[in-house]
Amino acid sequence: MSRLIKTAFAAAALSGALALTVTAAGAVASSQNGTQTSAQFFTGESSPWTAQTIGAWGNIPTAAVNVTVPSGTTRFLDARFTAESLCAGDAGAWCTVRIVAVNSAGTTIELQPVVSTDYKFDRPGDGEEAHALERFSGPLGPGTYTVRVQALRMTGITQFTLDDYAFAVGLVEP
Repeated sequence: MSRLIKTAFAAAALSGALALTVTAAGAVASSQNGTQTSAQFFTGESSPWTAQTIGAWGNIPTAAVNVTVPSGTTRFLDARFTAESLCAGDAGAWCTVRIVAVNSAGTTIELQPVVSTDYKFDRPGDGEEAHALERFSGPLGPGTYTVRVQALRMTGITQFTLDDYAFAVGLVEP
């Protein structure tokens, strides 16, 4: 191999490594540990639901559970949502979902990693297909929380329908 080709390979490898370093440096990591799941809650639905509002989070019916953190303790949440999804509209738009916990005071806490509308649950063009989302909370203090899945139709989306969905929430001891 000529010296010029070796230098080109080395430069390409270094460029790739730097790109990965820059990408990783911009990422925000979050994590939690738990010892055991103290309670599990499950719900599901086989009837389709279609998001009606564009640009506003809507609660997905029946994709909600109430959990109670016992007095004098803290807990983490581990929540999973799976659904058959149909997202139709402009090629550059997407359909998104998030999982939140709402405390008794009405404060909404988006579970981690917190990305708001940046999570692309589905994009137009593929027909109905299965998709999933898993999120977790930071430590939650004593009280009752409603954990729910919310969906949002971004601008340019003409239809966002979820069908045959399942929602599971685990209450995890730290």
